[in-house]
Amino acid sequence: MDDRDVAAPAGNPNDQLWVVATVGRLAGQGLLERPAETTDPIAVAGQRLLIAAGLLQTDPFGPSERLRSLLPAGAPLTAMSWFVRELLAMLSRYAEGAAAGWAETDQKLIRARGAESGHVFLSILERCRTYLPGVPERLDRSGAAFLDVGTGAAGIVIAMCRAHDELRAVGLDISAAAVTAAREQVAAAGLGNRAEIREQSVTAIEDVDAFDLLWVPQLFLPEPVLAEALPRLRRAARHGAGLLMPISTNSDTGVSGAVTGLRNLMTGGGTLSAQAASTMLQTAGFSGVEAVDLPAGTVMVARVE
Repeated sequence: MDDRDVAAPAGNPNDQLWVVATVGRLAGQGLLERPAETTDPIAVAGQRLLIAAGLLQTDPFGPSERLRSLLPAGAPLTAMSWFVRELLAMLSRYAEGAAAGWAETDQKLIRARGAESGHVFLSILERCRTYLPGVPERLDRSGAAFLDVGTGAAGIVIAMCRAHDELRAVGLDISAAAVTAAREQVAAAGLGNRAEIREQSVTAIEDVDAFDLLWVPQLFLPEPVLAEALPRLRRAARHGAGLLMPISTNSDTGVSGAVTGLRNLMTGGGTLSAQAASTMLQTAGFSGVEAVDLPAGTVMVARVE
């Protein structure tokens, strides 16, 4: 998900925090698409605030296009609730002096991100299939395998296994909290015989000729880590395999540009241009590299030939 500011950068920072928090509260109550009851004055006041901020419209009542644009294709509006809670938690850690990197430990938030990530990933894969000829078909063959780097609560692993009956999936994460959540979610989904969750850095992966599709979200991987990992990922991919790598770019200016740059650093991967990402992929031995601009952001697509 794109963690862009919910509120516009201009204006009173205190006001903006209330706008952001109100989006999360009302999303959790299902009140971004219907008017609140007059018996709930806090919800009524919250909707009035979002209307004033241009995030809700009144005729017909519902989210504005500006609010919808904050979510990637495939994610329901209710995802705004966990998105805002996760964002505020990250901002709190940042304010307290936390180091860069995704460091969520709240099991509810980890699971919530995982629940939505599967839908978003399937949408991205569908939009990118023309850049990966033959790869979607490979996923339905016996012995097919998928690698999810930074698996979180294994939402993508589970979605892929459900979408492809023959597929085996491996999820990597260095967060012990995420690995715990992922293993529990995989077991609850009844996929323990097809999905493996490893508490492992992508720089330590030793698989060779093992995977038909790799998901490598740069936004969580510092550039030195990514540079070290890509040659290993190339060796782990089978001939004809594909790679999808969403990247954190920054074309904004002024306050928005500064916020985006800071957010990209705190998420872990920092800002990376499509040109720099393409060079890194080609240096690692990937071919057919393309930068695909999607509603969810820029995704690098590459193949192994």
